Amino acid sequence: MDVFAPYAGTLLLPDKAPFGRESPVTLADGRPVATIRWHNWSMRARYEILDPAAGAVLAAGHREGFGGRNYYLIDARQQMLFHLRLSFWGPNRTSTLRLASGRALTTRGNWTSRRFTVTDERNRPVAQLVNNSRILSLRPDGLAFELQAPVLSIVQAVGLAQSMRAAIEARRSSSAAAGG
Repeated sequence: MDVFAPYAGTLLLPDKAPFGRESPVTLADGRPVATIRWHNWSMRARYEILDPAAGAVLAAGHREGFGGRNYYLIDARQQMLFHLRLSFWGPNRTSTLRLASGRALTTRGNWTSRRFTVTDERNRPVAQLVNNSRILSLRPDGLAFELQAPVLSIVQAVGLAQSMRAAIEARRSSSAAAGG
């Protein structure tokens, strides 16, 4: 399976790593398609997406800039796969996901609750992330990323979910440091 090709289907991802630094990503039928490796003590919220069989790095993501609003995913050749610019305002947050091709997608929803949609330029649904703890018993700690149209690749979808996770952790850390 080409994890860099546009994909339609469901991915099961971890909401958090239960133990250690690595977590699997599978298709809905349980077949592994990637592994996520977190660099837990990184100030830039770094993570890598690995080939599940060979362990080779497929892509790496990180936060850049002040305020934790910009996230990037690059492949092993150092080519950008996306730039995510998060909005922190409003109950139904809208953010921009710019793909390497220049195409701009919109994410909308409550990403702190791990519930958001991705739409294209014409507001057509591309994908949605839902907390599957009540839906699927196979991975009660995880998320289901439903790629409804072949726009994002598996690697981009995994990177988007992990960038959102990093943003949530950054917000929690800054709230705790501020005393609330």
